[in-house]
Amino acid sequence: MLAHFRSLRSTIVLTLIAIALLAGCGKHADESASSADHGQADAAKQAQEDAASTAKCADNPLAQALPPKHDIGGLPFRLWDCTPASIRAVYGKNDSKQVEISVTDTHPADTGTPAGSEDVNRRTRDMQRSVTRQAIEMLTAMTDPMQANAESFRALGGPDYAPVLVPTSTKDSFVIHVTAQSEVGPAEAVALFKDRHVVTLQATNQGSALTGLNTPQAQALFQPFIQQFDPERLPQ
Repeated sequence: MLAHFRSLRSTIVLTLIAIALLAGCGKHADESASSADHGQADAAKQAQEDAASTAKCADNPLAQALPPKHDIGGLPFRLWDCTPASIRAVYGKNDSKQVEISVTDTHPADTGTPAGSEDVNRRTRDMQRSVTRQAIEMLTAMTDPMQANAESFRALGGPDYAPVLVPTSTKDSFVIHVTAQSEVGPAEAVALFKDRHVVTLQATNQGSALTGLNTPQAQALFQPFIQQFDPERLPQ
């Protein structure tokens, strides 16, 4: 009788454990399904917002110069986002690598901004143009071995960390540059067209700046976008 009771008790305990495990599995399955549903809903909402943002920029004159709205360099087109004096295009998914192209017209025709605010914006754009011009002049000098001394190259980490010029269909070129080998920082491509339009390309990975690239790697990343950017279609 005692043996039978012990056997029955063991069976009850095992049954209760099994029920708890099954309930837990069901709970986790429900949570996983709920999480997946929320993820799909969030993705759908984000896609709608991205599409709406892109549609609002369709008439922006700067959009004409941007690369096409399809996969470039293995990265899918995501969105356009704009103001009357600027536009940016983003390629790549939110949770992975992205390339962002930004174009700013530092002499826009009319932004529709109140006079006081527009004066501040104008000074900001003038500063952006001036700083970009100076940076490009300095970086361009470093691409010429006749102007850049050996010590400068050693400080960067060698030729693989020196900036490079990428010609365009105009007299203005893009400059691709990275941080020195001993430093941690982002890569960037920058250009100033007609001493007016500031164009930059930057990369992120999971929301943070993509770092650790040398110049050949940065060029491989940015070149497909530069090749499909049309500076001749920027506003005159």
